[in-house]
Amino acid sequence: MVQINVSQLCISRADETVAALEQIPAMQRRRLSAIAKLAINSAIQSLQAESVDYIVWASQYGDEHKTLKILADVLQDQTPSPTQFSTSVHNAIAGLYSILCQDATPSTSLAASWSEALIEAYAWLKTTAQPNARVLVVYYDEALPEIYQEFQPFSSFAMAAVISLQHPNLQLDIHALAHHQHKYLDALNFDDFWHRSDEQTDQPQIQAWHKC
Repeated sequence: MVQINVSQLCISRADETVAALEQIPAMQRRRLSAIAKLAINSAIQSLQAESVDYIVWASQYGDEHKTLKILADVLQDQTPSPTQFSTSVHNAIAGLYSILCQDATPSTSLAASWSEALIEAYAWLKTTAQPNARVLVVYYDEALPEIYQEFQPFSSFAMAAVISLQHPNLQLDIHALAHHQHKYLDALNFDDFWHRSDEQTDQPQIQAWHKC
């Protein structure tokens, strides 16, 4: 059973303002894709001007709309934009955050669910020699373009939290985790679970998580 402390959980949705991005110059802010804005906004909000020792970025699809645009350019015998290419890779948002926020904290980028990202954070915390270490976990996703068979419509969002081992308030049963084809459901279910009262936390889709 994995035991961790989850704090400063916040979620950014497509229909909401991204106020935390005001600290980034407007010209650079305008160049960010919609999903990058949500991910970085959530990261900044969770940190609340504090620092962590490691960052885990996680997403199932990443910024797939950019990849589709690159493929469309190739099919039309056009040279893909170097900027589009460099910001389409799975760790692009992690890099953009590091540059724009001038944050050199080590990080990793995973094709994973929210719960899988929590396990990654837990593994890092259990193996680091840094005392009282903290990890920022950021999950973000948006629906694939309709051309893909896996397309399922949902509103883009990002969710972030700070994870530590001190004073655990969450137990995670790895063997009970649901394996969603669409990993964004795991994050939305967790947000629902986290904001429910204790007597409402026995729903089947959230049985892997228990507050402690």
